[in-house]
Amino acid sequence: MPLDEGLGLPGGADADVLAVDAALTRLEALDPQQARIVELRFFGGLTVEQVGEQLGISKRAVEAEWTMIAAWLRRELRSA
Repeated sequence: MPLDEGLGLPGGADADVLAVDAALTRLEALDPQQARIVELRFFGGLTVEQVGEQLGISKRAVEAEWTMIAAWLRRELRSA
């Protein structure tokens, strides 16, 4: 699943890769677990359940984090 599709990011397939990388770097500084969730979901191809298992948290917790991650990344990329 493309990153812009899964998170509903602005710009569709044309989303600036450098802007996404910079946003993920900022996210990692703010919340390493949220950055890890993005890494596992998109770059590792894991399901929500598998991410939960890897991080030792529930599926519901991953889903809640995912909602916050998506909103944060959308805001960051709109302002970039």
